[in-house]
Amino acid sequence: MAREIRVQDQVIKSVDRFSFYNLVDNSLEATVGQLNSASLNQTQDTQWYVGKQGVRLSGFDLNKQFEAEAVNGFIDIAMMGAQTGSDVTVHDTVDNFLATPIFDELTTANGTTAVTTFTAVGNGVGQEIDYVYLVTGSSIAGAQKFEQGATASETTFSYNPATKTITLPTGVFAEGGTVLAQYTYRGVGLQVVSDTESFSKTVKAVLDITTQDICTDELHHGQFIIPRAKVDGNFNIQVGDNPAVHNIKIFALNSVCFGQPRELFSYRIIMGEAEEV
Repeated sequence: MAREIRVQDQVIKSVDRFSFYNLVDNSLEATVGQLNSASLNQTQDTQWYVGKQGVRLSGFDLNKQFEAEAVNGFIDIAMMGAQTGSDVTVHDTVDNFLATPIFDELTTANGTTAVTTFTAVGNGVGQEIDYVYLVTGSSIAGAQKFEQGATASETTFSYNPATKTITLPTGVFAEGGTVLAQYTYRGVGLQVVSDTESFSKTVKAVLDITTQDICTDELHHGQFIIPRAKVDGNFNIQVGDNPAVHNIKIFALNSVCFGQPRELFSYRIIMGEAEEV
């Protein structure tokens, strides 16, 4: 026996998740689940045929479009990958690392040595650290700059990567003084690259929502499904007094390929799971 389904008018109680799937193998490209807001917009143009005195006689509809926007509460690196047209890469070994530049602010206890926060690698043995600076004010402008040498002298410093120790130029730094070291170290983490030859991805998009029946107060799982959607490659990240949020926008596309759906989107209210009879 088929399940009896009764659905009254629904209100959207919450926007729960926005997910994006690869069109070839249906693998997950990105998903964001801390949505502050979302908006859905369908438009169409109407070409009017008019008669005497401009009275409308008939209308011809065209240019039907659907767009969806959302704001996630934090920056999602996989979503940024979909927006830039690149994949997230993992870098977690000494052979596959992120060359990470740093401006390391150190303190020399004795005026002759300082220890870097990370192991500098730079351009290889003997060239691990780009420069060491002696700064006396609040700006790097006018600071004394020293290059690395085989040994420390009045004009050069040396570095031992095994102990991360800089031997400072002789007679330059005072005890308890500040040392600024400019170098690169082997970072581990994730990366997305916005290449000039890569653009935002085309995906299948699913917006999960929770709806509430206005008569019974029952909660249901709802979905907007967009079979083909172009991810908008324009986004803006603002950092200030408030935490940065991630703006997302997609444009529904029609498919001209045989065997593929023609709809721009479908809206579903899921009442439960179908049962075997």
